[in-house]
Amino acid sequence: MRVTHNKTLRNVIIFSLVALSCGWIGRLVDLQAGTDENGSLGQLIWIVSPLLAVVIMRSWMGDGWKDFGIKPRIRGNTLLYAFSFLFFPLMTAVIVAIGLGLGWTDMFSSSSSYLAAIGMALIPSFIKNVFEEFAWRGHMAPKLFSLGYNRFLVHIAVGLVWGAWHFPYLFLFVDTTESMITYIPRMMIGVIVMAILYGEILLMTRSVWPAVVMHTMGNAFIDTLILKKFILVHEEFSYVAMPSPEGILAIALTGLAGLWIFKRRKRTTPR
Repeated sequence: MRVTHNKTLRNVIIFSLVALSCGWIGRLVDLQAGTDENGSLGQLIWIVSPLLAVVIMRSWMGDGWKDFGIKPRIRGNTLLYAFSFLFFPLMTAVIVAIGLGLGWTDMFSSSSSYLAAIGMALIPSFIKNVFEEFAWRGHMAPKLFSLGYNRFLVHIAVGLVWGAWHFPYLFLFVDTTESMITYIPRMMIGVIVMAILYGEILLMTRSVWPAVVMHTMGNAFIDTLILKKFILVHEEFSYVAMPSPEGILAIALTGLAGLWIFKRRKRTTPR
């Protein structure tokens, strides 16, 4: 038993080191190639490497595939799938409505062009999030859970590695003049809160697919809204009213959702 514990912990550490280094390697590749464009070879290395490490560890380093969460398990979990599909669109609508009502946010272009842009973003976002979610929710989270650690400590650990994995390419997804000294800690809190929400749904469904769905909808709705300039949040209110993970309103609503899932799981899980 002790040997299995040590092997699992060793592999989690190896996975974390791969995740924390692959983006910087990809960034170096892009700098050598003289490109920072979306879809670069470096970004491919960044996205693919964590899941490739998972395949190696589960196939040849003793981790196995039993807890990988690849079965959809839709039966009995339709409410959670619906929640995963709707949460980020509804959260985005609430935050934007508050921002517009208080004069913190300006909206540009039409709703039809925004919906068309979302439609264009869904498939690329889905493909990207299959790689991302099966690395963190498919591998790192269940392996840490299997070691018997407190589950909130597991959520925090997953969130820290997952958040730091974004650092090398953060500039592609962030449109802010705020200092990174204040931005990054708030962003990391937002990612940890999402790790709690995604992780609790994983524990309830024993499937990674709800997280893939939720992450896809979040990227499609939120990233499109911000990066395509459908809204402009006034700089002095961006730390509150951005619907992305670093926004205080987004952190609060995601945290409340995670608490609801946690309490629901406590009620439905036998002692």
